[in-house]
Amino acid sequence: MNKFIGKNFSSLVFSLIILVAVFLRFNQLGVNPPSLTWDEASLGYNAYSILKSGADEYGNKFPLSIRSFDDYKPALYVYLDIIPVYLFGLNEFAVRLPAAIFGLLTVIAVYFLTREILSTWEKKKQIIVSLIAAFFLAISPWHLQFSRAAFEGNIGLFFFISGLLFFLKALRNGNFFYLSSILFLLSLYSYHSFRLFIPLFILALLVFFWREVLNFRKQAITSMLMLFFFSFPIWNSFLGTGYGTGARLSMVTIFSDSTIIDASIQRINYDRSNNDHIGALFHNRRVTYVLAAVKGYLDHFNPDFLFLHGDGGVQHHAVDMGMLYLWDLPFILVGVYILLNSYNRYVATLLLLFLLAPLPSAITTGTPHPVRAIAMMPGFHIFAAVGVVMIIMKLLKLKQPFYKRYLALVIVVTLIVNVMYYLHQYYVHTPIEYGYFWQYGNKEAIEYARQHEDEYKKIVMTYRIDQPYIYYLFYNKIDPSWYQNNWAEKGNIGRFERKIGKYEFRYIDFNKDAKEKDTLLIGIPDEIPQGTKAIKEIRYLDGSVAYRIIKT
Repeated sequence: MNKFIGKNFSSLVFSLIILVAVFLRFNQLGVNPPSLTWDEASLGYNAYSILKSGADEYGNKFPLSIRSFDDYKPALYVYLDIIPVYLFGLNEFAVRLPAAIFGLLTVIAVYFLTREILSTWEKKKQIIVSLIAAFFLAISPWHLQFSRAAFEGNIGLFFFISGLLFFLKALRNGNFFYLSSILFLLSLYSYHSFRLFIPLFILALLVFFWREVLNFRKQAITSMLMLFFFSFPIWNSFLGTGYGTGARLSMVTIFSDSTIIDASIQRINYDRSNNDHIGALFHNRRVTYVLAAVKGYLDHFNPDFLFLHGDGGVQHHAVDMGMLYLWDLPFILVGVYILLNSYNRYVATLLLLFLLAPLPSAITTGTPHPVRAIAMMPGFHIFAAVGVVMIIMKLLKLKQPFYKRYLALVIVVTLIVNVMYYLHQYYVHTPIEYGYFWQYGNKEAIEYARQHEDEYKKIVMTYRIDQPYIYYLFYNKIDPSWYQNNWAEKGNIGRFERKIGKYEFRYIDFNKDAKEKDTLLIGIPDEIPQGTKAIKEIRYLDGSVAYRIIKT
């Protein structure tokens, strides 16, 4: 263990960790995942649109929220993507580059955050735990999944972690409060979940460290006022249900899920019909919502979600992988135990971060949700790092060299096997088995249509695989100014229909559309009968048919 105390040695180890993080995030970045999701294509095209015209695809000048299929997203990722799109063109690599860069920066930030949290520990131990925490994040299935695709939550995580880091530094140098507030502000503008989580967390920080904050009251008050003033557009957007945060919340919260309240109403009606007033009290909507939120919260600690199979959104994890390695489990438990026994306000900050992080996701549908609860991820890796270091220290104290070496070998080999299994699943099986969820085939269909569009009067592409029009805009690099003026030739076309020039994006009615002359139909097998002669079939990587293309 003493070898780690040398500055040169620890710098070398840190550099190697960064190299690992770089390789795992940038290797085949534009190739795997195997296709852009419609959300990624939307982020990329809107970056291209703002770059070329100063407005998003709907003509909104420099928006704070991106209207993406009427699912409003914070705009920061789009603005960060403008430079990669300018440098590398509108392609998969450019769209995902901000996520990879900020994923790498998060690994670095976690190293320094861990050192701050363990600042009361012996320096040797502090450095070792911080290096291991950074390494665990560098190879983390959870973090890699969102560092290799355009997820806004990954950007928000970096700004949040960095904001917390400089808040803790500000307790010794008040000028860091300004930088901390700026970073928290950028996190608020990155992803919706942080808009619910950060205010609660900052309030807790002020309670934990009020004495230190008062020592720099001028800097603290000024920075908090800055944070509130510049985040005002966010809080204002909560009031609207047609745009921004308000629109997003109205779509995904448990309070908008009719199935939850319908079940409550049925039970209340049953209770009242039987004069059961106590039952009616238990089944009122407030109790129902609280129970739903508690269930949603606890879902994020489900071992199956964390260590075995992940959540229901297959774009969030590799095939047959949880969000973490199964190897992590015992070390996380040991780490939590050690930290609880060395409790101080810095450790309390980490524990509170870990416990508050799932709250924004808990009040939404579809839990557990690893993106909405992404802020809890660093806690797992710091816990595991503490656990590993403590177990290694115990092993070093064993008097029998055989047991010492054998147990250390078991720990290392098991980690290597877990990592190799994950990489195999991610690079080999996931593109094949989950390619459909990444909307594989849209690029190929659009490229075929472009190559042959002069041969047809009309091209109809199905909406059964959602939002095909965004791939037309993306891969054809449609001039944003032209599109802003022409995308709705016949009025305000809705979410599931677009007409752009000779292209129509809508559901296919085969019996009707097949009678059209000089038309290219691009549909899924359910829309185009098996016996129909197709001029081309586009297949998923598992060999099944994604699109069947026919000419009328």
